[in-house]
Amino acid sequence: MWIDFEADGVPALNSPVMIVAVSTSMAQYRALYSQARELAEYLLKKMDFKKVGTVRASAFPPEVLVRKDGLSTLPECSFYLSRGERDLILFAGDTSPADEQYEFAEFILKVASKMGVKELYSVGARWAENPLPSEAEPQPTGFATDAEGVAKLKKQNVRILGEEPAPFFASMVVAMAKDFGIRGFKLSVDHGEPSPHVRSVTKLLEILCAMASFEVDLGEIRAKAAPTPPARQPGNSTIYH
Repeated sequence: MWIDFEADGVPALNSPVMIVAVSTSMAQYRALYSQARELAEYLLKKMDFKKVGTVRASAFPPEVLVRKDGLSTLPECSFYLSRGERDLILFAGDTSPADEQYEFAEFILKVASKMGVKELYSVGARWAENPLPSEAEPQPTGFATDAEGVAKLKKQNVRILGEEPAPFFASMVVAMAKDFGIRGFKLSVDHGEPSPHVRSVTKLLEILCAMASFEVDLGEIRAKAAPTPPARQPGNSTIYH
């Protein structure tokens, strides 16, 4: 795997916790699977983060991104640091890896381990379920690397998944975390809420704040979360059904 990692010096961290929040860059899937990107964008907007490292890799889709200023760049993701009683590291950016996902997850976990991370939260959409109707209330689901992690999810009313596959990087980085002495958590929601996924992202942020011990003002995103629409009547259709 080709990888270009530019890292600024990271000082000693205080019990750091890490959130992995990357979504696919493929336009045809963004409407369904952009919850992680939206969550990361909100955190970066509302909290004080400093970029401490940037990654470009052959694991990312083979594309060039043309920015607003007309300049082309390769896709990239970055590590961001927010200082607090417990330091928060956010991994976010243009895309999730499309290839070499095991190798990319291993790289991310090596960086996290060097930073002293002992807990990692990966967020995104669940993949194995049928899409929910748009009026359904989002229900956070998840799994963890060990029984203690599962118990912590249950305390936050996260529905624990079982007997189903959880594909792709956002889930693989959780399962592989235990090999690096890191407890991994996957937080997801069933897809079906129309984009932007403000109700889903709000629920995920509420859980993350409680479990990872940080604070972010949720007033703006809660105000954008429209009331749950009435249930569809027989014969009605959506893009999901």
